[in-house]
Amino acid sequence: MPQPDKRVLLAEGLAAGDDDIALHSRLVTAGVSAAAAKYEVDRLAKDPMAAMLRKQAARMAKQRWLLANHERLAREAEGGFALDTLDAVDPYHFYRHYYDANRPAKLMGIVDHWPALARWSLDHFAAAAGDAMVEAQVERDPDYELAKDDHRRLVRFAELIDWLRKDEASNDIYLTAYNSGTNAAALAPLWGDMAPIALLDGTRTRDGFFWLGPKGTLTPWHHDLTNNLLVQVIGRKRVRMAPPWAFARMRNSRHCFSDWGNEALPAGDGDSAVPPVLETVIGPGEAIFLPVGWWHQVEALDLSASMSFTSFRRPNVHVEDYASWGEL
Repeated sequence: MPQPDKRVLLAEGLAAGDDDIALHSRLVTAGVSAAAAKYEVDRLAKDPMAAMLRKQAARMAKQRWLLANHERLAREAEGGFALDTLDAVDPYHFYRHYYDANRPAKLMGIVDHWPALARWSLDHFAAAAGDAMVEAQVERDPDYELAKDDHRRLVRFAELIDWLRKDEASNDIYLTAYNSGTNAAALAPLWGDMAPIALLDGTRTRDGFFWLGPKGTLTPWHHDLTNNLLVQVIGRKRVRMAPPWAFARMRNSRHCFSDWGNEALPAGDGDSAVPPVLETVIGPGEAIFLPVGWWHQVEALDLSASMSFTSFRRPNVHVEDYASWGEL
């Protein structure tokens, strides 16, 4: 029987905040003799790396306590842990109580003035930009979010539209915000169907990211590195959200993605293993504010066209000090 790697066991214990007694027990449970375990634990007193691991574990424990306080405050708030729906919200109220507070909200009445609500259809898209070459994400295998570049394909917009007319449920083709760098010029005729949104920076009039796909497109659990406003124009999307303070339950093992994938985590308070989840459906003319750091998963319930925006009245610059791209 192979001998356990004592240094790995010690490192895991130190990172978990084990004291000397717990470290000794960890080693013995793994098959190390009591005498050898005592020797290894005693050696740690002179090991600077062990000292730093213990200090870091204490810092992490403090952070967990702080996040637990955020959870307690959210649950004790009037109405409990819930998603507010705001109708034609005043910008000051939105920024003071939602944007600045890192709190999501479903928004109604903010794009009622958009011609797109009446104009946008597959026929309109074909007439406005059918001959343009657009980029979409295709053949989306289980790693499609981690390997976005591998799924980029150019296609004539009219061909994509003809495929969408079949109204078949699929997650294999989706024109997303990631394709916007290529598609901004090709889809420029559609921007005239929109108008400024009072909640956003009015100087950036042609900002925004276009999403188009069939029923069944899925965006797996992840958090964004900016605040986002998702506006629905055609069809419906189901949006599930989990708060930043539930980080320990989000199974974050790489970058901003969760190992929950597209798991339909149930709406509710969660438990010690499952995060608390807020759930809503947005339809034409409705929007959802997704604050930076909030986990979310999105499913198209119908043929869907959406716009997302990051051009708020605040700097919204959070990526510059994000240093854990491939470390988690």
